[in-house]
Amino acid sequence: MAIRLGALAALLATLACSTGTGPARPTRDTRERAYGSNNVGVALLEQLNYPDAAEAFRNALAIDPTLAVGRLNLGLALLYQQDLDGAAREVTEAATRMPNAPEPAYVLGLIARAQNRNDAARGFFEQVRRVDARDVGTSINIAQIALEDRRYDDAIAALRPIVASEPYHITAAYVLGLALTRAGQTTEGQKLLLRAQGLRGASYAVTFGTGYLEQGRYAEAVASSGLERRARAGLRAWRWPGAGRYRR
Repeated sequence: MAIRLGALAALLATLACSTGTGPARPTRDTRERAYGSNNVGVALLEQLNYPDAAEAFRNALAIDPTLAVGRLNLGLALLYQQDLDGAAREVTEAATRMPNAPEPAYVLGLIARAQNRNDAARGFFEQVRRVDARDVGTSINIAQIALEDRRYDDAIAALRPIVASEPYHITAAYVLGLALTRAGQTTEGQKLLLRAQGLRGASYAVTFGTGYLEQGRYAEAVASSGLERRARAGLRAWRWPGAGRYRR
């Protein structure tokens, strides 16, 4: 009887897969084709070509709907296209597939900030900070939110370690200077504001902005390991229908 029950269970599992009621496990070839399209999208994002990058990520997901990094990357492309609702939808789905990764929560924090939802954004960035307490982008975002909410002590606490360890970071010095000045610590605040101003002409200085590759390492698209070089090299002769040619 046990053997018959086991055979029946195996038969039901096979039928479930064949009828589409269970998730189909991608073959190696399928996964590699999805990886290749994902990596093309990563390269296009680096060229700030957001529409074609989004198309590449959609193609990767059409090949393999279980590719979590493809879902995250599509959300990034939509974020920089200003499709905030679409970005939130994709990254939220990615978060369910990448529960221990800091990237989805970080990107959701950026989306929430762009939607003027500071409380939600702060929650997402605090989630990232529990995973990586030293991340510069997370600390800067938390400090900027605190500054906007007039919680100057929180902004100062978030940024002092960053400014101490990375004195060449313009944004960290500037935001800390503002927080100190508004908290009444004018002398120290003005020194930091002057330091930030002086760093603007330095080639080694770092500034955070609102564009791609300007918002911290957890806001960078994730390439699929092992295929990035091949995909990027292929850009020289590859294009989406209707798109121009791309060169690195």
